[in-house]
This record gives sequence, structure tokens and C-alpha cells, in this order.
Amino acid sequence: MTGNVQLSSAGGNLHIAPGRDVSDIGSGGDSFISITDLLGLAFEKYNVTHTIQKLHFGPRLPEKMSNVEQQQLDGQVRTVKNVHGMYQYYLQIVPTRYVKLDGTTITTNQMSVTEHMRIVKPGSGRGMPGVFFFYEVSPFHVIFEENRRGWIRFFTSVCAIVGGVYTVLGMIDKTYYMYTRGDTSRNLGL
Repeated sequence: MTGNVQLSSAGGNLHIAPGRDVSDIGSGGDSFISITDLLGLAFEKYNVTHTIQKLHFGPRLPEKMSNVEQQQLDGQVRTVKNVHGMYQYYLQIVPTRYVKLDGTTITTNQMSVTEHMRIVKPGSGRGMPGVFFFYEVSPFHVIFEENRRGWIRFFTSVCAIVGGVYTVLGMIDKTYYMYTRGDTSRNLGL
């Protein structure tokens, strides 16, 4: 299954459940559908084993931001051994803005995922088989900004390195001088 879905910015859920068209069930061409028919339709032996090729909320961030958790579920395979399984994903969506050096802005989202597999049996009242995504949008926003360090910072770093080298060489020179002067004064009998 492939597609794009417009989601509410306040949170919600997306259900992917196997089934048949409701118009296919019914007795003798009537439009009447019994509860037994509906339950039988929901709990037929469907295997909800699935692979998530790509799941993202908004455009992708640049490759150099690959450590940012934006595609945790991409390429994941989930095998459901029980035919009456409900696989649930709880997604926390964090709005993210990435500002490049040239001023271009990418507005996208990061996500964190918690997943849970639930076994549901017909008549248990614990839900229907399928894959369910429950999402919530965080009130916090993350902003990544590219910036370039100026010449003053570079000059300060160079001065710190030169000063450190000068200090260490001074300590080595003093130690060497004290060691050699001490040997000379002993030899002269002073």
C-alpha cells in the first residue's frame, strides 16, 4: 500500500485493517447486515505481517543530519504469528525547522516510536486485527540552524594554541635548566 495522508495537526490515528467491501456481505441481496456477519468479516484469518518501506511526516532532512530520528520505522519488518493480531504504533511527532546557511528553510517533523503487539480474539472486546498508528503532535518545536564561525573565533583559537605551546615549552625549559644547573653546582662544590 502506498499513499499520502493528510493528518490533523492536533493528533489522531490511522488504521490499516484487512477486510472486504461491506456490500459483498448480506443475505440474499438484501442490504441488511447482521452483527454476526460484521464480526465474521473482521475476524477472518488475515495475517497482518507488514513491512514499512517509508514512513515520514514532511520532507526529509539533509543527509548530514542523519543522526536525527526521522526515519525510525523505514525498512522495518514486523511478523505477526497469531492471525488475530493488532499491531499498534504510538508516534510522538516533533515539529522541526532546519535553516541552511543560505537562509533556505525546511519545515518537517521528527518522530519517536513506541510499538506494541496485542493479540485479539473474536468476542473479547479488545479490538480488531490490523495495524494502527496513533500519533500525537508535541507542543515543542526543534530548530536546527547552520552557522559559520567567523575569523575572530579562528584567530582566538590560534592564539590559545600558540599560548599553550609557549607555556608548555617554558615549563620544559625551566625543568631542563634547573636539572642541568643543579648538576653543575654539585660538580663545582658550591
